Amino acid sequence: MRQSSQLLLAILMLFVGLSLQGQQDLEEILTVEFKSSQSAAIAGETLDVALVVDIHHPWHVYAPEGNDEFTIPVTPSIISEGSPFAVAEWIYPEAERISVAGVEEPAAVYGGRIVLRSSLNIDADAAGTLEIKGEVYYQACDDAQCLIPAAVEFTTQLPVVSNADASSPINAALFDVTPTQLASESIEEGEVEDDDISGLVDQYGIILTYLIIFFGGLALNLTPCVYPLIPITISFFGGKDTSKGRTFWMALAYVLGIAVTYSILGVAAALGGGLFGALLTNPIVLIGIAVILVGLSLSMFGVYEFRLPTGLMTAASQSKAGIFGSFFMGLTLGIVAAPCVGPFVIGLLTYVAAQQSVVLGFTMFFTLAMGLGIPYLFLAMYSSKLSSLPRSGTWMIGVRVIFGLVLIAMAIYFLMPLLGDYGALVMSLFLIGSGVYLIMFDNSAEGNKGFNRIKQAIAIILIIIGTWMGIPEPEYSGAGIDWNHPTNQIELDGLLDTDSPVMIDVYADWCIPCKEMDKFTFPDPEVVKLSQKFIAIKIDLTRDSGEFEQQFLKQFDIKGVPSYIFLNERKELNALRSTGYENAQDFVERMQKVFE
Repeated sequence: MRQSSQLLLAILMLFVGLSLQGQQDLEEILTVEFKSSQSAAIAGETLDVALVVDIHHPWHVYAPEGNDEFTIPVTPSIISEGSPFAVAEWIYPEAERISVAGVEEPAAVYGGRIVLRSSLNIDADAAGTLEIKGEVYYQACDDAQCLIPAAVEFTTQLPVVSNADASSPINAALFDVTPTQLASESIEEGEVEDDDISGLVDQYGIILTYLIIFFGGLALNLTPCVYPLIPITISFFGGKDTSKGRTFWMALAYVLGIAVTYSILGVAAALGGGLFGALLTNPIVLIGIAVILVGLSLSMFGVYEFRLPTGLMTAASQSKAGIFGSFFMGLTLGIVAAPCVGPFVIGLLTYVAAQQSVVLGFTMFFTLAMGLGIPYLFLAMYSSKLSSLPRSGTWMIGVRVIFGLVLIAMAIYFLMPLLGDYGALVMSLFLIGSGVYLIMFDNSAEGNKGFNRIKQAIAIILIIIGTWMGIPEPEYSGAGIDWNHPTNQIELDGLLDTDSPVMIDVYADWCIPCKEMDKFTFPDPEVVKLSQKFIAIKIDLTRDSGEFEQQFLKQFDIKGVPSYIFLNERKELNALRSTGYENAQDFVERMQKVFE
């Protein structure tokens, strides 16, 4: 009998232990953070509040609408009994629809991050500090099981003031958009999205996530907007006559400069909600980069040597001067790499903005930027080998001249947005003129037949490219996509107020993939034909500082361009949102999914 009692007690303790362990695991599935629209509650006024709920991968919770009677929806609550405020009804975001085993109709669920909003009606005689307590009740499921319902509690304190001037707006990104725009992230059962950095952290841990981010940076070298770094790097290091060891440290400083600038811009964009490439619409930035490149090119031509003040001249005679100069060059060119925003970087931007940690944001973007910059470390090393080739007469001066012309061409490249329609013409004339100069006026390679032939081949290539650039592009013979170009919120709302599917292309003039889409993808006959079923809208974010542009950025949570947004029955199809260049076939498939 005693042994039976002990056995029963052991089984009971084991059951309790497993239950406690299950409860602990449940608490890790969902986290809740309370947010207020004001820094202090105002007595007698209404205070907008929100619960930011993070549902960790691969779990989802059920929405309160669109499901059968057997599902248990996520339910937020704030205790108002005995408190100097009343709680209004809760507003839920749009849910995702996924297929669930055993259920005929797709289930309405939330995954990733969602925002639940409500408001508190503060009593007129409220004073002191509000003690706000509540919980989020939910049932977590994945593609294999549903767990026992659980609740996550939250508590916070908020001061009460009697004067509205004593309170200031906060958390504007949560409260400046309509509730339906606070939709959950797109989820696929059993799958981690490429841009879901939070999912990577949960699944692989922080260390492996940093490694994945590093390789994501390497992949950025396949994007068109980093291509200008290749000729600039070759030109900058190609004319250097330094030892192998010093060249390595100069190249490393160059890459670190790129990484530091990219990281700072990335954190600023993530926390401030801006776009990387917006800097490249600032004439001061563009002119500054062009001036630096032209200054370097003139020294290549031997027009002058850099003369610094006496104190700096002393430093310049030391080996560290070249390292500092390389680092400064990298700092400048980090801006060049900044507009390269793809799905992976957008996921990183979203994660950093959600964490609101400058340290985490900087280290993650620094890791990403180092992955981007590592190939340029080797490119700089091998470019410098050109200066250590056997010298024969003055042919090395010819090499420096070619590098100088490349630097001027890159300066014109950065000024092209300011030159407008004349940009391509200026570049065309410069390339043709450079080719003519190398053939007819540059005598730096006299007596060296081998280099002369190479130089003449380069000159002919420049003339051909310049001539090709100068030929006007033929207009597309078809009708093309009938784009609407709203310039204010009223026009945009009028276009969105339709029962027809809506397709939005978000672009900017400084965005190279945007230009590729306009040139190769959107003119495709199949894309044009299918676009006739849509209300097609183009949003210009070349300058994102206007009121309409800022509102659009917040409304649709735009992190990079080009971005493609699809809406049906006035609701965004989150799973179809994409960014970066897509060929015509892939884009047609994306458009067709709107009607499935």
